[in-house]
Amino acid sequence: MHPKYVERDIIIIEVRPDCESGQDAVVYVNGYNATLKTVYHNEDSSITFQPYNHQYPLKTYGKGVYDTKNRILGMLKEIRRKV
Repeated sequence: MHPKYVERDIIIIEVRPDCESGQDAVVYVNGYNATLKTVYHNEDSSITFQPYNHQYPLKTYGKGVYDTKNRILGMLKEIRRKV
């Protein structure tokens, strides 16, 4: 089975401040690092970013922390890959 995303993939995003729970999105972490994560909205209004590299832990942010430095830039709309 191939990974969902591979090096040199081009991803197309729709710039928007939110996405559905379980969708892949480009997110800002610590205000400036943009990275691709799966986003989960939790019942307590916190948000969890799940990385694709399982060597890194899940990161969950409460509403105040999420709104400032850790936020969604846009949701994934398309992947382009050369073969």
